[in-house]
Amino acid sequence: MHPTSSLALFFVACSAATSQKFIALPDTSEAPFSPPVIRSVSFSGNGCPQSGGLKQISGGWQHFAFTLPDFAASYGGSKPTSVNCQAHMNLEGGEPGWQVAVKEVWTKGHLELEPNVKLSQYITAYYSQNAANTVSTVQTLTSPSGSPLSEDVTIHSAVPKESIVWSPCTGSTGNVGILNVNFRIAFTSTNAGSYGFYGASKNSSVSERWGWTWRRC
Repeated sequence: MHPTSSLALFFVACSAATSQKFIALPDTSEAPFSPPVIRSVSFSGNGCPQSGGLKQISGGWQHFAFTLPDFAASYGGSKPTSVNCQAHMNLEGGEPGWQVAVKEVWTKGHLELEPNVKLSQYITAYYSQNAANTVSTVQTLTSPSGSPLSEDVTIHSAVPKESIVWSPCTGSTGNVGILNVNFRIAFTSTNAGSYGFYGASKNSSVSERWGWTWRRC
């Protein structure tokens, strides 16, 4: 998360789809190999319904990002207290002898918090070929004592090095697999009369961006 004096940030590391097909040109500015091609991306979850707005996908391999125009959660409001969106990325055309993984995720949205309301963000990643091998991170935001909060926030989730979930080792076919990354927001409070909101701001939708790591195998 970008530093803000009015937020308390605590980090703890824990262990119906809308499909959009495209070919993203890889950004090879940092990778020591030819990155795989993002063959398609689909979305599922109550934060990105099929009937909702178009998810705007941008960036190449190094700067993959997308918007979630329907993502909104609230405490004491009209939206659900827990909202999620899972992105399913099909990776092909990889270079044999390499593995890739998501090492960090940035999310951005508008946050409103009254005292005694807590927002928790959960990021979970896994490959479909081995769905039992998952990693999750949790970030918690609270407002300053006695002061309501209303501002745009960017939350940075980093996967500990020892917990990174790697893709299968790319073979001669170049198939990497399907990477799944779930983004969930949940509100809790000790005061039923308090209010919290996370969603789009006046000028922009909720957005998500991924960072990568790789290794030989």
